Amino acid sequence: MRKILLTAMAATTLIATSGFANALDLQSGGQPKLKVSRVQMGIQSPKTNACPTKAKMNVWVFTNKPGTVPIYIARDGGASVSGPYQVTTKATGNGKYMGVYSRTLKIHQPIDARYRASAPNFKKLSNWVPLKASCKIGLGGGGLVKQ
Repeated sequence: MRKILLTAMAATTLIATSGFANALDLQSGGQPKLKVSRVQMGIQSPKTNACPTKAKMNVWVFTNKPGTVPIYIARDGGASVSGPYQVTTKATGNGKYMGVYSRTLKIHQPIDARYRASAPNFKKLSNWVPLKASCKIGLGGGGLVKQ
């Protein structure tokens, strides 16, 4: 009787541990980690001197495979950082992967600032990019020219 009990326990243990090995083996093969090769930023400043107006900001993230990358946007001078914004990269068709974050900036007053995008988890930064708007013509205030 004792021999049958030990055999049954050994069989149960063998079945249970073989099931754990398959359940924990979630990723077959050695897939490389997601890596960011480059972060680029561009801002299209308004073409008018009238305010309120809008500017367009784009951030491009380039990676080695599809994935999601958190990015942050900082204003020069360290006064403000916004994010994280999640950028999902996809195949571009030439063996590279890219994702885009776009944002429309509403401008109500004159601005002369610089911004930069970063992917701190991957130690990547874009160049500083200027945003300028003079707002010499204030719409909504009688359309008067400001000095």
